[in-house]
Amino acid sequence: MIETVYDPVDGLVKLGLASLLMVVLILLSRVRNLGIARELGVAVVRAVVQLMIVVLLIAAVFQSQNLLFVLLILAGMQGIAAATSAKRVSEVKDPLRITLPSIAAGTFVILVVMILLGVMPLQAEFLIPVGSMVTGAAMVTCSLSLDRFMREMATNRLRVETALSLGATWSEAVEPYTRQGIRASLIPSIDRLKTLGIVVLPGAMAGMIIGGVNPVWAAEYQLIIFFMIVGAELISAFVATLLAQQSVSLY
Repeated sequence: MIETVYDPVDGLVKLGLASLLMVVLILLSRVRNLGIARELGVAVVRAVVQLMIVVLLIAAVFQSQNLLFVLLILAGMQGIAAATSAKRVSEVKDPLRITLPSIAAGTFVILVVMILLGVMPLQAEFLIPVGSMVTGAAMVTCSLSLDRFMREMATNRLRVETALSLGATWSEAVEPYTRQGIRASLIPSIDRLKTLGIVVLPGAMAGMIIGGVNPVWAAEYQLIIFFMIVGAELISAFVATLLAQQSVSLY
């Protein structure tokens, strides 16, 4: 196992060297006129600033072990994730009313269940990192499910109208496209599960191993996290498509 004592100077030097990779990518995108050089540069700066601010905030919460602060941080993550996902659903009026409850439902239902089962300790050191991973996964799945559902509805509008004219209810007419949205959004996670440990060595497990944790323990926790992520994604996709289905029916 490597030495886990943190050296601030050494850490900053390594971060600076790793940042050179992003500089090269930005220059390459500019040379190739990809049109993403500015956006990529801004994203890198934002990532560094945001992560450092969050780290300082989380460190303070870890010291206090105040569950109210933990809930506030998780709620803030939900809001930002919902706003980000809402930008992908321009076809729906007020998409935030779909993305926020969808992501929140997926995240908090899974966290509460795992806490009640005794799988997830009620401690900030576990709730914030795992909650952030689950929230991020729910956000992506919410966006994917809504995007696919809305595209399916646009493509198959005549079929929906035909089904309605033949006596089908709105839910019955759009159900096939709801399933398509949910199924498509879960494809990346199912593929990751199939290749877990063979193709994909997840970041949480890799970080625990680098930090000196027993690899078996790291693998156990990674599986728990993955199961939580898939559960949150399924709930988020289901709620998102259900709410979108009701919204589309108003037009």
